[in-house]
Amino acid sequence: MDKKTGHILSAVVAIAVVGGLFRQNAALQGKVDQLSQQMSSLSNQLVDTRYDLSDEIGTLRRDLEDEASLFSIVETELGYENGALTLAVTVVPKELSAGETAQVSLSTGETAVLTDDGTGRLSGVLTCSLRDSLEPVVSLTAGDRTRREILPTLWTNELFTLKGDSYWASDGEHTNQLQLTFSAPESSALEPETVTVEVRSAILEVVEGSLMGTVEAVRQADGSWRADLSQYLNTEEEYDYDFWVSVTTGEGVLLRSDQPVADCQQNGDGSSSSWSEGDFALYADFGEG
Repeated sequence: MDKKTGHILSAVVAIAVVGGLFRQNAALQGKVDQLSQQMSSLSNQLVDTRYDLSDEIGTLRRDLEDEASLFSIVETELGYENGALTLAVTVVPKELSAGETAQVSLSTGETAVLTDDGTGRLSGVLTCSLRDSLEPVVSLTAGDRTRREILPTLWTNELFTLKGDSYWASDGEHTNQLQLTFSAPESSALEPETVTVEVRSAILEVVEGSLMGTVEAVRQADGSWRADLSQYLNTEEEYDYDFWVSVTTGEGVLLRSDQPVADCQQNGDGSSSSWSEGDFALYADFGEG
């Protein structure tokens, strides 16, 4: 075999080897892709199974809680009447011994008796001090034996929230009057007694240190409130103010906005100003206690 033929055979063998390796590589890549798809499918199945198990566990937990509960029916309703918070409670015990009495209580010691209306439903209304949440406990007592159950926590934010709108009005020459309107939820009888607008510098990052002053708003004939902010806005100086609102109701409930209800900016030479306004909400401030 001459030298040229040897080179040709070597080339043919090399091509065959490369081709075989390529086919083997392609086959391996196919298997890898197939395994990847299988892993992805298994992962999705595991996620679905996890969700199904979570739902089943949640259902089982609720069933166990219902089974362990002293009551077949529990009904609670919050109210706000004459400046006081009320909690109406109705329960139907799964069993009630002769002479067994019932009451609902709070950790503060406030209690109310639950009485039978003749249908096996034990009902009562607890009047208590204002707060942001309640964790009522119902007790069934006969002699020295007492059975207790903690009812779900109730939050009072819906009762003690005012919706509001702000818009800028003119005193005839300058836009410096902030008009405010308020509306209470249907379940509440909140009525503003005093309305205070806090003027804060928006340039300072710390809200607590940005208070420039306060202005008492005046109730208008149409039921809205108007704050005259001319002492802060009728200047040639540069400013950037945020306006926050606090309201005290006739019963002494304090509500505050958790963000500015309006703002006003003016550049250094007083040639241009901008105002913003819109809807907002006020939430009850029950203090540290």
